[in-house]
Amino acid sequence: MIEILETVLAGVPTEKALTNWARASRFAGSKDRAAIRDYVYQAVRCRRSSGAWPSPGSARAWALGSLRQQGADIGALFNGLGHAPAILDLAESDISGPTPPDLYDVPDWVLERMIEDHGMEKAHEIARTLRDRAPVCLRVNLRKATIQQVQEALEADGILTELNPVCDTALNVLSNHRKVAMHICFKNGLIEKQDAGSQAVAARIPVHGRILDYCAGGGGKSLAIAARTGATLFAHDINHGRMSEIEPRANRGGHDISVIAPDDINTAGVFDTLICDIPCSGSGAWRRSPDGKWRLTSDELLVFVNLQRKILEKAIVHLAPGGTLAMVTCSIFASENQEQKEWLLSTFKDLIYLDEMLLTPADTHDGLYLVTFKNRL
Repeated sequence: MIEILETVLAGVPTEKALTNWARASRFAGSKDRAAIRDYVYQAVRCRRSSGAWPSPGSARAWALGSLRQQGADIGALFNGLGHAPAILDLAESDISGPTPPDLYDVPDWVLERMIEDHGMEKAHEIARTLRDRAPVCLRVNLRKATIQQVQEALEADGILTELNPVCDTALNVLSNHRKVAMHICFKNGLIEKQDAGSQAVAARIPVHGRILDYCAGGGGKSLAIAARTGATLFAHDINHGRMSEIEPRANRGGHDISVIAPDDINTAGVFDTLICDIPCSGSGAWRRSPDGKWRLTSDELLVFVNLQRKILEKAIVHLAPGGTLAMVTCSIFASENQEQKEWLLSTFKDLIYLDEMLLTPADTHDGLYLVTFKNRL
């Protein structure tokens, strides 16, 4: 763990640091690697309360602070035997807990912005939620199986699930979540891994006619909409490589999704439903990618805001008369959400506000925002 955190301190993203360590540490079994992964990700989520923000005395100090927070047996881990770290010295044995601001585990400017956007009580709730591991959630493809059929098939192989109240297609995985990707239900397209909040957003979008997912990425929203409605969709992303998994995922689920290459989007015509899941800070999903919580600056947030507006300006030319525009983010910041809604209404006078939904991070889902408009032309 200390070795991996040293790499993270050097600027390597957590996921890459873990991958590099696993490749170089063949002595570690799968269970050990899974445990180390969980410890490291929790250390990054709770970097400040572990005593490692803005910077730790060392990766060892960071690991020690985090492991204490996680209730680990420090004496057993720091015993100097084999690959274990050296026994604690006198200074390291002197335990001092985090101060109250540290317990929110976000940079000061982020907490201030959250309080401004959500009020103090809600901001503190969001910050505390982002300290914990995100739920592992599945989307059931109801065109292939019922919720009950999937639950029974998974349980037969030791994968226990429960209904997630955020969306009627969502199941939380309670045990053996690492076995899901190898299960026959996954291979046959009965399930996909997808956050319940993302599923709820896809269900809320009023799709009709010709549908374009303009910032499709890996196609999660497209797949969820196709599974719910049976509609044919078109998927586009400025980075063609991000869409590489859409076709195999669509084939697995039995969906009709056509990928539009970046060079072909200008000749694709107009669409009755235009979905823009725009790039953002990712703050609503910081539990899954905790590096972002510590790397984002207020200046970088403004860069995202300006980029979003440029993307929306390009996308809206593909909106048909009478069509529906849906803007989606996985952000908790009003500057990427409600303020973008107001910018769209003031910039594009033919848009009529229809609906919006804000999901802040919770035990059951990530944080997301959806706003929909109708083109009055």
